[in-house]
Amino acid sequence: MKTMITISAAASLGLASAYSPGLHCSPTVSHAARVVNSPICQHDPSSRGGLETASKFSFDEPTSPSVSSAGELSTMTTAELQALQQENELLRNQLEGSGGAAAIDARTARIGMPLTVAAGGLAALAGGLALFPKAGDEGSAALRAFPDASEAFSESFRAAFVDKKAEEAMMNYFPGSISSNAVDQRVARVLANRGFTPQNTLLATSACPDEVNSRPGEMVELMKNRWGECFTLGGLGGVPFTGKAGFGAYAHHVADGGKLLIVFAPHVGVEANGRVGALRRVDQNGVSTSCGAAVGAFKALKKGAAPESLGSAGDTQINYIKQQLASRLDNLDMAPEQISYVTYQMYVMIRDFFVDDILPGADYWDDVSEIAVLGGIMVNRAKGGDRFMPLMFQTRTDRPNSAKDLYTEAFGPLPDLEMALGSREAADIVKKKSLNWEKKAKTA
Repeated sequence: MKTMITISAAASLGLASAYSPGLHCSPTVSHAARVVNSPICQHDPSSRGGLETASKFSFDEPTSPSVSSAGELSTMTTAELQALQQENELLRNQLEGSGGAAAIDARTARIGMPLTVAAGGLAALAGGLALFPKAGDEGSAALRAFPDASEAFSESFRAAFVDKKAEEAMMNYFPGSISSNAVDQRVARVLANRGFTPQNTLLATSACPDEVNSRPGEMVELMKNRWGECFTLGGLGGVPFTGKAGFGAYAHHVADGGKLLIVFAPHVGVEANGRVGALRRVDQNGVSTSCGAAVGAFKALKKGAAPESLGSAGDTQINYIKQQLASRLDNLDMAPEQISYVTYQMYVMIRDFFVDDILPGADYWDDVSEIAVLGGIMVNRAKGGDRFMPLMFQTRTDRPNSAKDLYTEAFGPLPDLEMALGSREAADIVKKKSLNWEKKAKTA
C-alpha cells in the first residue's frame, strides 16, 4: 500500500498564511475518491504584506481501505522533513524581509496562524474541514475518511518545533491533551452520528474572556466556524456567570426541536521553560499569568481567607471564584504542581455549576431535543498551537437516565490523573460526572 501526500506546498501555504495578512485562500475540492485541495491565493493590495502564489496538495487514495499506522506514516515522511524545514525557513526569510513590503510584525504572525511553522500546511490538511467548513459535501466526506492519518502527520511535524520543556510539563500535568483541530474534528464526527448539524445545533461556550482563548485557528474559533452562531456563557475563569437566565435565553434561541452543544473549559498557560500558569504574550517582553483570574484568586487565598460576600458588582466574579476555590484546596499539598491542581479545581467548579445547578434548573425541553456537553482544560502554548485536554463528553435528552457517554468514542480512555494531581481522591473528583440529573426532566 502506498499513501502519498505532497506536503511541501501545503506547508508553504500555511506559513504564507501565517505571515501574510493580505492572503486570502479559497478551496476547491474534486471528487471524493481523490481529494485535491487547491487553495488559490491572491494578494489583497489594500493589506500590508502578502504573497501572490498558487499552491496545490493532494492525498492520493490508498490502494486498500485501511490507512497505515502513525508510526508508518512518520517513517514515510522522515526523508522529506528536512527539505520541508529548509523550504519553510527560506520562505520565512523572504516574508520577514528587512523592512520591505513583505515584512510583518510578530503579532500578525502569531495571531494569524497559531501553529505557524510547526503545523502550518499540515494543520490545513489535518483540519481542512475546520478551516473550510463549507468546502462541499464530497470534500468533507473524503477528508473525514483519513482522520487518524492526518492527525499523525500533524503531530509528528509539530513535535520538531515545540518547546521541549513546555511539552514535557504539559504531558505530565495535562496528559491526553490534543490539538484544537483534533478536538473540533472528533467532536463533529461523533455528533454527526447523532444527527447534530450546523442547521439544527446552537453552540455555547463558557471560556475565560482572555484574548488568548479566541485566537484564529484555535478551538473556540474553529467550533464557531463549524457550527455557526455562538452564545457566550462564560465570564472570568470560564465560569458560566450568565447563570440560569443566560442559559434559558440560549436554549430558547435554538431551532425548533434542535440541539444544544455546550463547551466549557478553564485555561492555563505553559511557558517555554515548563512553568505552569505562565505565558509570554504577543509583543510583550515579560511573562504574564494564564489564567490570570484563577492564579490571582489562588494567590489571594494563600494570603488570607476567602471573602465572606461577593461584594460590589465590580468584584462579584473574582470573589465568587475565591469563595468556590477556597473549599477545593484540601489536597493541594499532595499535588506535584500547585497551579495545575488549581486549574483542575477550576474545571470541577465550572462543571458542577453546569451539571448541578444550571442544566437541571432551567426549563427548556419544549424547545430542545438533545444536549451535548464537552468539558476540559485549554492549555495555552507559545509554540505548536494551543491544546485541549478533554475530560467530559456526554449527551442526554429529556428522558430520565438518558445520558450517553461519548468520551471513549471520541477520545479513547480517560487518562489516569493520580500522578498529575498527587492523590487518588483528587483524581476521582475530576472524573467524568453524569448528566443523569432528574430535576426538571420529563418522566413520560
